[in-house]
Amino acid sequence: MGRKITVILLVSTLICLGGLTSVWGAKTGPVLTFKGMKTAPWPEKYNEPPMLKTKVAAGILPPVEERLPEEPLVVEPIEEIGQYGGTLQEASLGPGTMWDPEHGMIEQYMFQVDNTCTKVLPDVAKAYELSEDKKTLTIYLRKGMKWSDGAPFTADDIMFWWEDEANNKELSPAGPPTWWRIGGEFPKFEKVDDYTIRLRFPKPYPCVLGMISNWQTVQNLFYDPKHYLKKWHIKYNPNADELAKKEGYDHWWQAYPHHRNCGWGAWDHVGVPVVSPWMLEKITPTARIWVRNPYFYAVDTAGNQLPYIDKVVVTTCGDQEMVNMKTIAGELSFSGMMLSMDNYPLYQENAEKGDYRVLLWKLAEAEMLQFSFNLNHPDPVLRKIFQDIRFRRAMSLAINRDEINEVAYYGMAVPCQSTVSPDCSFYKKEWAEAYAQYDPEQANKLLDEMGLRWDEQHQYRLRPDGKTLSVTIEMVEGLFPGMTKVCELIKEYWGKVGVKVNLKTVERAFHGQRIEAGVLDVGMWHSDRMEELRCYMPRATKFNPRSEMSWAVQWGLWRDTGGKSGEEPPEEWKRQWERMDRWYTAATREEYIRLAQEIFDFFAEQLVCIGTVGYGPAPIVVKNNLRNVVEKALYGDGPNWDKSVFPMQWFFKK
Repeated sequence: MGRKITVILLVSTLICLGGLTSVWGAKTGPVLTFKGMKTAPWPEKYNEPPMLKTKVAAGILPPVEERLPEEPLVVEPIEEIGQYGGTLQEASLGPGTMWDPEHGMIEQYMFQVDNTCTKVLPDVAKAYELSEDKKTLTIYLRKGMKWSDGAPFTADDIMFWWEDEANNKELSPAGPPTWWRIGGEFPKFEKVDDYTIRLRFPKPYPCVLGMISNWQTVQNLFYDPKHYLKKWHIKYNPNADELAKKEGYDHWWQAYPHHRNCGWGAWDHVGVPVVSPWMLEKITPTARIWVRNPYFYAVDTAGNQLPYIDKVVVTTCGDQEMVNMKTIAGELSFSGMMLSMDNYPLYQENAEKGDYRVLLWKLAEAEMLQFSFNLNHPDPVLRKIFQDIRFRRAMSLAINRDEINEVAYYGMAVPCQSTVSPDCSFYKKEWAEAYAQYDPEQANKLLDEMGLRWDEQHQYRLRPDGKTLSVTIEMVEGLFPGMTKVCELIKEYWGKVGVKVNLKTVERAFHGQRIEAGVLDVGMWHSDRMEELRCYMPRATKFNPRSEMSWAVQWGLWRDTGGKSGEEPPEEWKRQWERMDRWYTAATREEYIRLAQEIFDFFAEQLVCIGTVGYGPAPIVVKNNLRNVVEKALYGDGPNWDKSVFPMQWFFKK
């Protein structure tokens, strides 16, 4: 059945603890590789790039040995030891758009995953320990690690985030992030010492391993530079309100977020200390410019402080077409997140002229595109139709997934229903096959059973109120590979069984507002985070009714607020969410498997997310002189985009 991670999920776990050992006088220790961890000799001395040596000689920076932690993250290069220097050119559709390359290159989590998303590996923290009863998580930080301004990075920076940000009523009126709420209670964060944090959960919480290796522990969401931010915090500065007024705000808590804005599309934090390989140096109307962090905590196996590359320039492009033009002209060093198989022949044709190579990675999307009908639709007639399970099954049976695969993805994807990865230890093959066969005849029978009669021209079916049964699918330009082709095919398929489909192009921010408001007819997104580590994270998948699929926002609000807001869902959905809550706190292997299968049996029957094809190809364009870029990789949110292919060890070969 493929890779399994049940040992990681359900066994008391300790990684990379014990530090260095000495063998015949040589230090050995944990080394991060593309495939995971190994024990190998550690470098005996450290080196640094020329641009930093100059600053050391001028007395601007301390020597590299004083900038690194006692036990740095040691990384084995994918091909060879790299060379220092150069500027990495990348592109973005604009500030705050979802597909910023910084997601994989700049964000640093407590831990990271390997590229198959089956192993939790060290990153900011060097080790963790999950107790046998799954109720206590201990995180071990790197002694001597520093922020980009040279200040110590310690347990205080995590406690500051938890106590003074997440639990501050002005900064966080709703309280800490919901993924830390277990059965209505939050864990206790304890500082053991300067480099050890302990989380005590009210119940077993094995799903926490997926969270500590994901964006839930990124800067602003798990740690923040206390030494820098306390100036704007009323607890530490009684004059914080006066300072805020000088900056144009009425209160300290209004000014404060603008000084911590770091990550998840908020790439405007020039001057804010970070722990990433590069730090934001400058923002212009057309680009974001990043320069190496002199205190970055990683080295290669030869002792060279990473990253190899001096600068990263992310150019703001007005649209998808500009990204493609820059790509084929060879102006970008690395391009992947915004490329599409629609243009694969174009990338190939221009490879020699643009001095680049085209790789085909595999997208980590269980569905390249999936569709959800709004079960809480504000129109009561559509709501009743969409809530009828026969309608959702008919719409799934009307889809020709094999044709979608050939037309949009060159036959390289996997036709399937929306469900978890086949590599999950609890996976059932029937989930991927549920109502996924192309059977328009059966689809028409189901719609006839519902009493959705045809109009006089036998062109479209009619709603019970006599109006044409039509739905609108909203599309954001460049959002997903193959999106336009797939949506045009869906319009054709559903039209053949009598459902009129309107395709509408909308602006990204506007679309996000409509998702949150729960007013879409049909939600459309990819299905990510379906690997075992990821789908086990609370509310992380598109089966969350308030996800981008927006399939039952009002029910989701009711669930998330304990009935204080939203609409009360049917009993069968209450039972489903109770099962999921028990799953997240499963204490035994048997309970974990049983509940997982009950949960995804239910989703397979309910079809709240209707899949098309999954795990399609991802074209990646790389300049020929950019090395240490792996030839084959999994690419997507599960393995944290570029992060699991180690951009800090990419280099330009001279």
